[in-house]
Amino acid sequence: MAGIKDKITMGMFTVHQEMDSDMPGTLEALADMGYTGIEFYGEPEFDISSTREALDTAGIELTSWHIEWRNLQPSTIETTIQYLRKIGCPIAVVPCLGGKWNVNHTPNQENRGLWVEYVEKMNAMAEILAQGGIRMGYHNHEHEFQLEYEGQTVFDLLFENLRSDVILEFDTGNCIEGGCNPTEVIRKYGDREILLHLKPYSHQLGFDVVLGDEHDLNDWSSILAASTKDYLRLIVESECTLYSGLDNAKRCMEGLRRFL
Repeated sequence: MAGIKDKITMGMFTVHQEMDSDMPGTLEALADMGYTGIEFYGEPEFDISSTREALDTAGIELTSWHIEWRNLQPSTIETTIQYLRKIGCPIAVVPCLGGKWNVNHTPNQENRGLWVEYVEKMNAMAEILAQGGIRMGYHNHEHEFQLEYEGQTVFDLLFENLRSDVILEFDTGNCIEGGCNPTEVIRKYGDREILLHLKPYSHQLGFDVVLGDEHDLNDWSSILAASTKDYLRLIVESECTLYSGLDNAKRCMEGLRRFL
């Protein structure tokens, strides 16, 4: 796994407080820890010039961005594409649909036909993004494994019907929370390109755990070896509130290195 050590990305929610106060300093601190990339989330509204300068100075790559559904609609997608191209981000990831966040639909609107419609829309979005030089991905939460229609989970409905070039951004902790085994899911979809979201999780402590500690339920050795393809990136995203963001990021990097 020597090559994968150069592909470790920080999901920026983990250090969002530090980023809000000092982007250049936070990026340089992450680089010093060994992170070579970052994944942004939220509105694509960072100042392009200063953000690029901070990234270049730290020597960190902007690998991907969680782009909300509203920014990928017919009236907004071209603006999003132009922004991502200018800031140098190659992948737009849909962070969520449905769930407890009510993204684009509420629980009382939940039905199979809605997810079929989402597949059709995402396939069309992926085509438009590709024409603009941007890849598309989808990031899972727990509800895609818990919702089932006609004997098929929503997760399977999505990834058995989304275009083959749509990246699976697979969140391991969310998968466990949803009652499934990350290794088994990766093996099933190992022929698809994967951005592996490494999220520590415990049934007792929820997300208040650090990657690789005694409470983390992820079998990292098995997970890291599960795909038949090289992972595009390992994206560390810990929601642990016991430590500061940068301390959490450092602890997670130290934990991950034990499995590489």
